Amino acid sequence: MPQFFTPLAEPLGALWCLMVLAVVWLSWRRRWHSAFWLGLPAILLFFLGSTPLAEQLAGREERPWAGSSQPGNSKLKILKYDAVVALGGGERVSQYDLLGFAMSDGGSRVLTAIQFVRSGRARILVLGGSWPLAGNHNGVSMGVVQDWVQDWRLVGGAVTNLGVCINTHDEAIAFRKLAHSQGWTNVLLVTSALHLRRAVAVFKHQGIEVTPVAADFQVSGVSEGSTFSPFPRQGRFFLLALYLHEKIGWWVYRARGWV
Repeated sequence: MPQFFTPLAEPLGALWCLMVLAVVWLSWRRRWHSAFWLGLPAILLFFLGSTPLAEQLAGREERPWAGSSQPGNSKLKILKYDAVVALGGGERVSQYDLLGFAMSDGGSRVLTAIQFVRSGRARILVLGGSWPLAGNHNGVSMGVVQDWVQDWRLVGGAVTNLGVCINTHDEAIAFRKLAHSQGWTNVLLVTSALHLRRAVAVFKHQGIEVTPVAADFQVSGVSEGSTFSPFPRQGRFFLLALYLHEKIGWWVYRARGWV
């Protein structure tokens, strides 16, 4: 029963509850116009946050990539790949963390790529680029992660990173230059399952053929059993934001000629 009321402890759930109470009060006072305009966003929040719509949309995007990181994946036809690249976005520099950085949900991209090198399926680990550190245009958060990987000897092969990259398009360009200079032809691309379709398209547009590997699943194999809740859940809006980011990003990249 306590879990039933957990969403009310979240800012969004508490705000929605206050909105509903206000609509009831306005209706009781027969202030129909105000009740109507306050009721509309309350209904929208209920529809988006209380139903499994977000899980269904995200799950549909993730499902094609399920099992892509497993040894039994039929697309992993090569015994040992030249390199595995983990796109950035799952880490941030954190001055007071023990390792100098912190991982977010997307951090499983790096861990997945590390495991491919450790298992002998890839020779070189390439870490995606990210924003420069404050006051240091040469430093990037992935450079901090690279140092950690090398210091702790987490992989047996070489480790490098793509430098400062603002987005996936920049990463694809940086990797194309690196791959051509090294003569790499067989490459694994690791990123979040929701992001994988756009990432593969961007790399392909740059003339880079990659074998896709999904990480950071938000729904598939995680919470597909999510059901209706009488109170809007904040996590569903986060999931919906990830989904919309990829959908809008796809059309923006397409308009710019990047995919």
